[in-house]
Order: sequence, then C-alpha cells, then structure tokens
Amino acid sequence: MKTIVVLLTLALAQPVLAQQESSKEPRQHPALAEFDMSGLDAMRATVQAVIDRPADLSPEKIAAYDKTRRAAEKGDAAAQLGLAQMLHQGEGTPRDFDAGLAWMRKSAEGGHGPAQAFLGVAYTLGQGVAVDRTLGEYWSRKGAAQGVELANFTVAMHFENIHSSAEEQAHALHWLKFYAENGFIPAYNEIGYRLMKTAHDDAQRREAFGWYMRAAKALDPPGLNNVAYSYEVGQGVPQSDEAALGWYEMAAIAKSPPGQTGFARLLEQGRGGPTRQGAAPKPLALYLLAAKQGDLEAIERLVRVYDQGELGQAADQAKAALWREKLKPARTP
Repeated sequence: MKTIVVLLTLALAQPVLAQQESSKEPRQHPALAEFDMSGLDAMRATVQAVIDRPADLSPEKIAAYDKTRRAAEKGDAAAQLGLAQMLHQGEGTPRDFDAGLAWMRKSAEGGHGPAQAFLGVAYTLGQGVAVDRTLGEYWSRKGAAQGVELANFTVAMHFENIHSSAEEQAHALHWLKFYAENGFIPAYNEIGYRLMKTAHDDAQRREAFGWYMRAAKALDPPGLNNVAYSYEVGQGVPQSDEAALGWYEMAAIAKSPPGQTGFARLLEQGRGGPTRQGAAPKPLALYLLAAKQGDLEAIERLVRVYDQGELGQAADQAKAALWREKLKPARTP
C-alpha cells in the first residue's frame, strides 16, 4: 500500500514540477551579458597606484640620480636615457615627465638606440606626447637600424604591412614571429593576417590559419573571430557553417565586435545549426552591441533594418538616419 501511495504522490507531483520548470525564464545567452568591468577597474587602480606612488628620495637613490645627472650633462647618451627614466619614475628626484622626455629626446638625438626605440613608441602610441606617426616611424626606424628589438617590433607592427616592399614584409614577419615565439599573442593574429593577405596557394593559407588558431586557443577575441571567418569562407581550412557559427559564438562571448556581427549574420541566415552556449540570441541584439562599438558591418546592417523595416522592426527613418550618421566616423581609417 505504501508503494502505491508513493507512486501516486510522484505521479501527481510531475505535472507541477514540469510546470515550474517551464515557467522559468530562458537563460540569457552569454554573448548578450554585460562586460564585467570590475576586474579591469581593479587592475587600473593597481596600475595607477604604481604610477602615483611617491618619489623614492632615499639617500641611495638621490646619490644615484646625481651621478647619472652629471654623466648626462657631460653628453653620455646612455646616462641621458637613464636620467630620463629616473625623472619619469621618481627615483632620487621628484617626478618630472616633461624633463624626462627632454632627456630621452637628447639621448635619441645623440644616437642612443634604446632611447630612439622608446621615443618611437612614445610618438606612435601617444605616451606622454601627442600621437605623431611620422616622428614615431622616424625614431623607430633609427632604433631598428641599430638592432634594438623594441624598435624593430614597433616598425613591424605599425609601419610595415602588406603594402610594403617584399624586403620590409620579410623584416616585419621575422620580428613578429620573434615576439610570437615569446608569447606575445597579438603577434599571432598579425602574422596570420599578413600571411593570409599575401598567400598564393592553399599551403600558405593553411599556415596563416594556423596562426589564427594559436590566437583563438589563447581565447584572444580577434583570433576567435579570424578562425570563425576562415571557416565561414573556407580560407585555409574546409568551409563549414557549423564550425563558423561555433567560433563566432565564442568570439561574441569574448566581446569581439566583428565576432558579434558574424554571429548575428549566421543566425539571421539560418546557417550553422543550433548554438552551443545557450538559446540563440536575437540577431538584432548582437548587431546593436557590435554597432555601439563601431563595427562597420553592424552599423550598415542597422541602417537597412530601420530603412526597410527588417528583423521584426518597423521602418523608422529617424533611427536609420541616426545610424547612417555613425557610418562616417566608422569609415574613417
């Protein structure tokens, strides 16, 4: 009798449990989740604390600063760079970024390769000075001519590309591979991109794809997107909508704007089958995420959506005009 009661109780409970389960809201796809900035904010605070730390005015540091200053004033280019770094870091002297930059420039003008490399980076990236790519290239190439690794990498990364001479392209790939072999992940994608753009046969395209895959396995967002696109178009790897969708999904979760757009595009076109990480998000939501980050393809798609009333949206010329206006800065190189 007890067995019958237990079975009856379970039978009566099942519809209730099923009803409770079905009433749950579907889990939001992780590609739509807000990016958690808390970790980045903490990291920025730590970095800023190091930057803002008090100058070290201990007797030992002051003595070292005075010795370096005397050598710098006598024209020692290496000492001039050392003095610049002491002024920048506040070692034996109060911080003075302008004075530090002046001594770095003096050292570079005196022919010191490391100073030329640092000055090239400063102008290229706008570190302590306004961005000036002409001066950035000038000083980086001066340092590169003396064999300074940092200068060679800056030239390779920023000033030698697929439109450069064959000699410069070979130089760039050499230094990109040097840094890639030392674990600098952005170099993986840069190598893959350059090899893919200049490939003449399938073997070269497979080599390029291999570099994309190295970046993707490190969960690098551009690498994830590049692997997805390669599968989508069959470049360096057999074409596969299923694989493309899976990699675009991962790229979108990693907050890659082109990945968000690629994921949306395949979902909109019904390509690749089911998603792996949750219920498929609405393509419009993904296009909006990517467009807000300046992705050109996503912005162009939203212009058409609101122009023509697509993706379940009513035609709205005001919204279309708003997104059309955003195309101008997005198309600026």
